[in-house]
This record gives sequence, C-alpha cells and structure tokens, in this order.
Amino acid sequence: MPIIGPYIVGGDKEAQSMMREFLIYNRNRSDKEKCDACIVQYLILAVMLLVIVFLFSVFQFWAYVFGIANPILPAYFPLDAVPSRLPYSSKSSQAAECQQRVVGYYTEFESIDITCSQLNHVTHAVFANVEMNSDGNLRFKTRKAKERFMSLRRKSRQVESKPELMISIGGEENSQYFASFTNESYKRRIFVNSIYLFIKYYGIDGVDFYWKRAKESDKINYLLLLKEVREKLETMGTFTISVTIPAAGIENWEASYDLNQMLEYVDFINVFSMDYYGPWENQYGTPAGPTAPLYYGVGARKNFNVDSTMNYYVCNTQKPEKFNIVIPFFARLWKNVGDVVEVGKEAYRNVELKNDKAEGKPYMSRWTVQHDQWDLSNSTWDEPSKTSYIYDKEKEVYMSFETQQSIKAKMDYVKEKNLGGVWIWSLEMDDNENSLLNVVSSNKHCFSKRNESIAYKC
Repeated sequence: MPIIGPYIVGGDKEAQSMMREFLIYNRNRSDKEKCDACIVQYLILAVMLLVIVFLFSVFQFWAYVFGIANPILPAYFPLDAVPSRLPYSSKSSQAAECQQRVVGYYTEFESIDITCSQLNHVTHAVFANVEMNSDGNLRFKTRKAKERFMSLRRKSRQVESKPELMISIGGEENSQYFASFTNESYKRRIFVNSIYLFIKYYGIDGVDFYWKRAKESDKINYLLLLKEVREKLETMGTFTISVTIPAAGIENWEASYDLNQMLEYVDFINVFSMDYYGPWENQYGTPAGPTAPLYYGVGARKNFNVDSTMNYYVCNTQKPEKFNIVIPFFARLWKNVGDVVEVGKEAYRNVELKNDKAEGKPYMSRWTVQHDQWDLSNSTWDEPSKTSYIYDKEKEVYMSFETQQSIKAKMDYVKEKNLGGVWIWSLEMDDNENSLLNVVSSNKHCFSKRNESIAYKC
C-alpha cells in the first residue's frame, strides 16, 4: 500500500481511518502548542507590565521624597478643583509697615464665613487646620474645610492690607503623626515636601506648626523638621514659619522645645496663653476662673497666667519680639458653680463635678452667646487678673470672656513688655459687628523701630 506524502494511495478503509485520526491528532497538538505559546507570551507581557508599574511607583516615591518636579502625578490635595494660580505675597505690606503682629486664626469648624473687613485688621491670616494623614501627606479633612480655606484664600488677596496667608498643621485632633514622621530622615522628607507642594500649589505665604503634647524626646526631631522646612521653602522664595507652643509652668510642657534653636528657623512663636481654667471633663474642670488671666492665680495655680508664662519664655530667649500672646474670642461657661476658692478672690470659684467631670461649654462663639440669650454687658471686672466674668449665684453659672477693657489691657501689656503681638482664636467667633477685633485693631501700637529690651525680671 504505497504512501505518497500524508496521503494513502489505495489500501483498506481501516488504514485510511487510522491516518485521518493521526492527522487530526497532529493538528490538535499543533493548536495546543500555539495556545500554550500564546499563554506564555501573555504571562511575559503581564510580568513586564508589573515591573514597569513597580519601577514607575518607585520613581514616583523618590521623586516625591526629594521634591523632583513631576508632571505625571499631581500633588495629593483631594476634593476636586485645582485653584487658579495667584502670585505669592511673601511678606505683606501691613506687616512691614506695622511691626506689631495681629495673627488671626480662621477654623474649619464654625459655620460663619470670614469677611474682608476682618482680614483688613490682621497681619497674618491662618487657616486651622490642614490635616496631616498617616503617610505624611496634607489634605483637607472635609469638603467644607476646603471651601472655607478657599474663601479665606480668595478674600485675603482682595483686601487692601494684603495679610500673609498661612496654614496651620497639628492641634488637638491632628498631632498624632508628628512623632512618627519626624524621627526618620526619609519620612521627614516626605512630610517637608508635602508642605512645600501645598504652599506652591495654593500660592500661600507660610505654615504654622502646633505639635500638641510633644515630648521632651521629640525636641531634636522637631528642630530638624523646622530646619528642613526652612531650607526647602527658601528654594522657592521668602516664606513665613511659625509655631504654637503651650503655656509654661503647668505640666513641664515647655521642656519639649529648644526655644533658642527653634528661633533660628521660625519667624515668630504663638504662645497658647489661655485655657488656664476650663470646664474640662475631668478633675481639672474645677475651679472656674478666667480663661486667659493676665496676672494672678489661686492655690496651686498661682502661676497659671499670661505674665508668668511670658516671663519664662522671654527670660529664656531674650527675644520678646518673637512672641505673641493669645486673645480668645470665645466665651466659656461653667455650671454648678459655688463659693469662692479663697476669700476675696471672687473671680475664682469652686465647681461641683458630676461623675468627676465639670459641666459647661468650653467654646462659645459670640453668635452662640447671643442665641442662648446671655447678656455680657452686665459683667464684673476683676482688677488683679485684668479679666471680665459673670457669676449668677441663683443659676450657679459662671462665664469667662474678653471685653473691651480686658483686650485693651492685653494690648497694653504687649506694648509694655515689647512683645511681638497677639494672635486671635478665632476670627469667626466674634460678633457680627466685629466688636472684639475692632478693639484689638484700635489698640494696636505701630512703630517704625521695635524696642527689643527685656521688660521682665529674669
């Protein structure tokens, strides 16, 4: 039975059937081999793509760490719109003309919007807060926060005084990542570059740091952060850096800061010279007393006042012009308030705690005060502490707040002690007439040359 090529010439049917099966088998095997080859090619292609993606991610990471310009991925600032570019205003004309600072904070929390009239009275407008997340990036916590920031940004560029526009990072609710992102150099670079990109992206003038509850072991890392932020921003121009630090002499908080080294990198320091007394939800909610007493105290809190705090900081640095004291625009309410702590000291009263907590409202805007129908015109002046308060014996309530008289006393204190100025917490807590801010502005002392002499007994 002759065979020519793959074909059988003649032969029986069984042979022909076997040959057909052989040909089908070979064709199926060839198709399978081709399919296997395709799978291998696809796998190789997939691996190559994964390698490319990995290398690209590595490039993006180190580009971000070292601040390399990156046209492919934008900076991580979520919640939509890219702002229109505005020119940097590295130093405001108002701050240059009037040496005394008025730093106004504007928060993400309140519902009342900032006004151009308010911004005309400040040298620096600070948005609190831009959130730092666990990977060291900055972002707005909510859409509302971004909208409030954008409103502040737009209006700060419209007003004649041109205040410096800054952001604040940290505070009560967002200081938990400072320690982890300052104790290693590459993490600091990520954080520093995020700040740099934010400032560049939004065209603002600087940054304020409020590392709440920093520890003494964080001191060097905090300095390294400030140093690296300063060096990074100087590659782009002249920008303002400030820090907010706690009151001195309370729980040794001041030990967390190397002030003299810090002042090499920051333009000024906002001292948290308030909250010496408050209706806290712990045993420290008693006694009731002035939120920010200029002088004086009672019992173990004799040094819980502005003057004692500032005496410590100025005497340790010999640079009074670098410090701002706070003027709180909020009112503070205690309930279940009784007799005086010490005879003759009417502004300090015992509070009955409920379940080891004080009851009250620690932060009341002037709108809230008016809404709750409080009449602040019937206040009592406490000369030793230079503060105003209301005590209603029948209702057992006590309220501490700033008045025209107490604000003037603080502004005079700033001048007398040659301090740098004041900071306000916060602008939107004022009333509709800007009554408190107007008092601050009318009592601001401008001068062509600052007196840097020490007016404290060191």
